[in-house]
Amino acid sequence: MSATVPPLRLGLTGGIGSGKSTVAQIWRDAGLRVIDLDAHSRAVLDVPGEGVEEAIARFGERLRTAEGTVDRAAMASVVFADAAARADLERIVLSRVDREVAAEEARAAQAGEAVVVHDNPLLLEKQREGEYHAVIAVLARREDRIDRVVRDRGRDRAYVESVMAAQVSDLERIRRAHRLVLNTADRGTLRRRALHALEQVLEGGPGEGEDSAVR
Repeated sequence: MSATVPPLRLGLTGGIGSGKSTVAQIWRDAGLRVIDLDAHSRAVLDVPGEGVEEAIARFGERLRTAEGTVDRAAMASVVFADAAARADLERIVLSRVDREVAAEEARAAQAGEAVVVHDNPLLLEKQREGEYHAVIAVLARREDRIDRVVRDRGRDRAYVESVMAAQVSDLERIRRAHRLVLNTADRGTLRRRALHALEQVLEGGPGEGEDSAVR
């Protein structure tokens, strides 16, 4: 019996409100398996279990909801204002996320899938770009990002700016990503750019930072 071949791993990242999740869905629609690390992270706090209990033990019963999960909005207001608290939450969440992602990758390999994408908002923040064949970053104008989150998620500007401050800058994304997808026009243009970036990576190699922006 031959061993399964691990799929080629691509990393997709971008700051809050950049349109990263939209690019992820475009790639899903194109037939790729996209693993949503943020969804796995949310599940740690949204499903009663050991992750919830460890978070409550660290941050207090005041963050427990009536359903026995963690109030993520209240948690966000704590961790984005306190780097040490944010590091503790990431430690609680990320080890569990890594286990779930490894299991999903194993299923992809067993199914004979050639490519798997990690939709990972903390990819560059956690310095994990070396784990990928290529990293693709989605960029958008700062004010567009703020407006999008306020409009679509009901958050206020202060919250969005606090999240941005905790993430790497767009200059860092330009410097460290292999390909860039610019979300500066309409949905159709974003789709074309996202698919072109994917094609470039799969057919022409990872590329190199700013010179590889997809316009």
